[in-house]
Amino acid sequence: MDGRLLETSIFRSNPDYRLVLVDRLSEQERRQLQEADCSEDLYGALVPQGGSAQGWRAVSCETALLFVALVEAGPLPRYVLRRLGHDLESTIKRLLLDGVLQILLNDDFISGPQVAGLSGSLPGWSSRGCNFDLSVSALRYGQELNCLPETELAHRLYSYGRKPVSPKLQRRLTGPAAVARFLGIAEDGILVRSLHRHWTHVPVSQGAREFWWQWLSTSEPPRGTAQRASFKLYLSPVVNDMPEALETLIGALAHAHGVTGFKVGVGLWGISRPDKTLVYFTHLDDLYQFADLLRTRLAGCAPHGVPFSAAASENGLLSWGADPPRGAVKGERTTSWRMWVTWRLAEYLVSARTAALNTMEPWQYALERLSLAEIDTDTWIPSDGMWPAALERA
Repeated sequence: MDGRLLETSIFRSNPDYRLVLVDRLSEQERRQLQEADCSEDLYGALVPQGGSAQGWRAVSCETALLFVALVEAGPLPRYVLRRLGHDLESTIKRLLLDGVLQILLNDDFISGPQVAGLSGSLPGWSSRGCNFDLSVSALRYGQELNCLPETELAHRLYSYGRKPVSPKLQRRLTGPAAVARFLGIAEDGILVRSLHRHWTHVPVSQGAREFWWQWLSTSEPPRGTAQRASFKLYLSPVVNDMPEALETLIGALAHAHGVTGFKVGVGLWGISRPDKTLVYFTHLDDLYQFADLLRTRLAGCAPHGVPFSAAASENGLLSWGADPPRGAVKGERTTSWRMWVTWRLAEYLVSARTAALNTMEPWQYALERLSLAEIDTDTWIPSDGMWPAALERA
């Protein structure tokens, strides 16, 4: 969808929506809307009408102004062309894909996933590296789960790649304590004793902590703040190579800078997941330096691989992501890079499923839509300062 098409086409606001000022909503509706979007630029909501299957959408003042301007069909207003500039194509395409606007094609107004193929460039599956291949495999798997609701689909995408545990290993490792001894991180082990001086062990407890053995640095500030993201390095070896990998990791921590903490999945369930070991950083440069150090020392470890993460090694053993600033994702108490990505992808897969696309497959649409939220879906590399734009445009 090039600039010429945008400038010459006829658009209109989606008649399945009515625009409601936030002040006109009920107290409960206003509270729910502000949990989803508490920005100062919040105008109100697009509320579905006439039996439409569309969901509510929070809208900014700029989007509300454009929606009102195009209640009567016509070309994009000149002020929009001037103000958006280089962002024109991505912004209008996002509003079309989300069903806020419609475009006239072949005497019919269309929107939603049907618009996705207009750009003429569809995401393909030519190999672009291990992490891209894993991510596309996860999406193609999710595409086949066409009976699952969005929430369950997001969980399946997030968990994609979990390895089955052999009966032999299950008999050998009968509980978390046995797994900790196998990994070399039992409380009375040499590796854990070596951490006592500079690291604090966080006891396993109910909630998110029940899934992780976790250590926090005594010299670095806690990871993540309300203002900035935190970066995480995934160490993803196969189960049999985890003892060697963890011994190498803990040994390398003595030479690391900027590590705020690390954690390991608890029990057989934890070590069979792809993202089984994570190391946290405040600064990306420190993450890169530590990944370089580990890469040479872990040459003998076989990779498992983490979908929807950016490569830090060619074989998938090391990769990384950037968690959003704390409290940035409204309506979700806590979230992570991969959790946020898989929630969005599940939403887009369901949209494509209901639209009966004939121009592209649902997994291609999901990548296309996510790319409009400032996410590089070729490399899964989080760009510097991407979270404000990503949260606004997802």
